[in-house]
This record gives sequence, structure tokens and C-alpha cells, in this order.
Amino acid sequence: MKKILLLLLLFSYNTQAQLLKDIFKYSTVYGAYSQSNSIQPNKTFYVTQSSELIETTQRNPADEIKTFGFRKLAHFGYEDKDRFYDGEEQNNSLNSNIGNVKGLEYLFEYQDGKQQGREFKNKQFFVRYLAKWWLVKAEYNKNELVDIDYKSADLRFRIPIGKKLSLSIGAMYRTYDKAYGHNPIQKYLEENPWWSLSYNYFNHTDQAYSYENLSTGEIGYDYFWYNAEGQLISNSDLDYRNNIYGQLVNRYNKEQLAQIGNFADLSSVFALDFYHYRNNFWVHSYINILPHHKLLQGEKKYSYGNFIGKDNWLDYSFGGVFGIKINNKLGLFSEITMQKYWDREIKVIKAGINFKL
Repeated sequence: MKKILLLLLLFSYNTQAQLLKDIFKYSTVYGAYSQSNSIQPNKTFYVTQSSELIETTQRNPADEIKTFGFRKLAHFGYEDKDRFYDGEEQNNSLNSNIGNVKGLEYLFEYQDGKQQGREFKNKQFFVRYLAKWWLVKAEYNKNELVDIDYKSADLRFRIPIGKKLSLSIGAMYRTYDKAYGHNPIQKYLEENPWWSLSYNYFNHTDQAYSYENLSTGEIGYDYFWYNAEGQLISNSDLDYRNNIYGQLVNRYNKEQLAQIGNFADLSSVFALDFYHYRNNFWVHSYINILPHHKLLQGEKKYSYGNFIGKDNWLDYSFGGVFGIKINNKLGLFSEITMQKYWDREIKVIKAGINFKL
């Protein structure tokens, strides 16, 4: 009996060890850091009463990105297998429904950076299992640069059409926190004057004052604005609306949207993929269309369907890579990635020509 148990334990250990080996085989752990100059605004100055010139330019810090990742994605023929990963790659495998090999693929990537003085954190987690007649995929995508954050899982049946074309049909389940399309401040301003937001939500106060135009003798009126601590923050309504009020609007929208709650949609999905590769000519293209949607969780009045006035709208992702070597010296290439989910869009377009002298 002990021998049988020992054999079972050894078999279980070997099976688990082989499974882990298969999961992590050909995977890559990577990290990268990049920095570049940000676009700087035109110089601004302030002149004191004693004619002293003081520069007041707000300088943007350098753009930078720190990337950490762990991936196992099979390379297509047109991709450089020996390149170093830096997180800037456009991975067509993530949106395409075909792979260079069958089986398990995954990507776990985290980015922390700054762009034009704005800090952001991006996360993308992707797991897919691809078989001949079906595929299953799970994804988490948070991109703070375009303000999109969702989780998805989809199951599809695949229909190979020849060796280069593949049709897939199935369903996608998506969850998300934001009420896409809705703008709480717009509703608020339809029912209230703009300054009530300052009074009621942020405890800002104003104080009227008069002034005289020395050239014309005309008397005018304006307002000082003070924050909740009583500190002067603006000398006029115009300055307050231009430099302060926008920050309040962003805070108000963020707080109001956070109170709405979570949403979940079930969507039909149809996809078509094409892949052709030769040493001197290659095309890899895909399109995913989500035309029908059913709200499964969340308040309907805040749903995206209610915002646009109908339950069926068109979400999509499409893209592709094209390359041709016309001769030993001349080559052309292009790459495009586009995605529209709700009212958020992600777009990357590249094109170029190479000529060897």
C-alpha cells in the first residue's frame, strides 16, 4: 500500500512539474526605463512695479516610463525574435484571434510614468488559450492616458477558412467601474448656476469689489475668490473660471462617477483574421466587432446604452501589419492598431520606407 501511495505521489509530482515547465517554457521576464524631453510651453514673465522682470514659466518635467513585464507570446514571422522588450511594442497577438502556435499565451505588464507633467499607471494582463476550433481569453486593461479601465472574458468558436483566414464567433463579458459617456457636471449646470458648485461642494467664497477705469472713468465690478481656508486664490471671476474652476469640475466628476457603481455587459463578438507571410511580403490583419450588448449589472440610467439612446452600438478593434521588400534596397512597412470601446479610443498608426544606400 505504501509503495502505491509513493508511486501516486511521484506521478503527481512529475505531472505538476511538467505542467509548470510547459506553462513557463519560452516565457520572458523584462524591465525597462526610458526618459525623454517633454514639450515645454512658451516662456511667460511678470513685471513688478519697479520694472523687475521675473520669469513665471511652468516647466514640464521630463517624460519617463518604467515598465515591468512577464510574457509568453509566440512570434510571428515578421517579428524580430532577438529584440529586447521595452514595453513599447505593439503586440498584434493581443487583439488577433490567431497565433503562431496553438496553446497557452499570456502577458502581464505594468507601466508607471509621466507624460507632459501628468503621472499615469497602466496595467495590461492577458491570458489566452488557442485551439483549432475554439479559443478562450481573459484580459484586464487599465490605460490612464486614455482613461479606460475594464476586465473582459470571452469564449469563441473558430472556423479556419483555408490556411490564411480564420473566422471566430462568440460572446464577451466585460466589467467596468466608469459610467462611460456620462458627464455629471453637465447635468449639474443644467439645473444650477456655475458658482453654486464652488459654494456648495468646495466651500469657496467670493467677495465683490468695484474698480474705476482711469481712462474713461467707468466703474466696474468683479469678485475676489477665497478657498475653504480663507486664502485668496483669484482676483476676478474670469481668472477663477480659467485657472481654478476646471480643477473643481474634474474633482466633482470623479467623485460623482465613483458613487454610481459597477457595470457589466454581455456582448456578441464576430472576428476575422488574415495572416500571410513570406520573406519579402507579409500581411497580418484582424478585426473584432461587438454589435449587440446586454446590460447585466449596474443602473440602466447611467449605462452607456442609455447615454446614446439605444442598447446596440458598435464597439470594435482592428489592426494589422504590412511589409514588403521591393528589392534588396527598398522596403515599405505600415502598422495600425485601433480600438473603440464605449466612448474611449486607442489609436496607433505607423508607416515608413527603408532605402539602403
